[in-house]
Amino acid sequence: MMNHLRTAFLVSGLLTLLCACSATSGLPLSEYDAGGVIFWKPCTRAQAEALSGSANGKDILQGAACSSWLLESGTVSSADYAKSSQIGLKKFLEKNPQSGPGHYLLAYLIAKEAQLAPLKGLDLVPLMEQEALTASKLTPEIDHGGPDRFLGELYLQAPSSPISIGSMDKSLEHYERAVEVAPDFALNHLGLASALLEDDEVKEACVHYEKALKAKSFSEQLLKVDFFKKLTKACAGNKVNE
Repeated sequence: MMNHLRTAFLVSGLLTLLCACSATSGLPLSEYDAGGVIFWKPCTRAQAEALSGSANGKDILQGAACSSWLLESGTVSSADYAKSSQIGLKKFLEKNPQSGPGHYLLAYLIAKEAQLAPLKGLDLVPLMEQEALTASKLTPEIDHGGPDRFLGELYLQAPSSPISIGSMDKSLEHYERAVEVAPDFALNHLGLASALLEDDEVKEACVHYEKALKAKSFSEQLLKVDFFKKLTKACAGNKVNE
């Protein structure tokens, strides 16, 4: 699902950076149909490998989506697997550069590789950023504003320049775009609220926190994720006048 994706090559610094692609790990996954390619659908490793080896473009995308689910669900926890899962997808994108779902899946798989292989993480951040930016331009609506939600988390969690690409302004920009694209998706509001809270905009953060609680897609499981605990503490029990 998305971080994000989080120094001078110190392990502690890298782990901070890699929060950008792992901060929201553990979120409840709900299936999303992207034109016949189903995101976050339970599958097996054998299915992922068979689909990824197909000559059919939709099968290749479904294979990448399957690999993404295996990694996000924790069924597979291997940086080598995350990297190998990118091979067929990259070949597909060479011939189909306008595939928003393809770029979004590639951004995610690179992020998982970075999360699972921290010593390579710093070098992979610009790659996941570029793939997510491309997906945002091509299909901003996919996965309920997924590309911009991914970028919002990435820019929020990553260290700022010159160490990496972290930027509060960019984080807010992309989270706001995700909310515009999918205003009833709770995770978009929670992400924006978290960024606003970090920017000391507590009142506005709690407005979006309340909107998340009222969204059709809201689940109590969302608030159990570490990424949102600070937000919950700041806003839970407070009445917000919109």
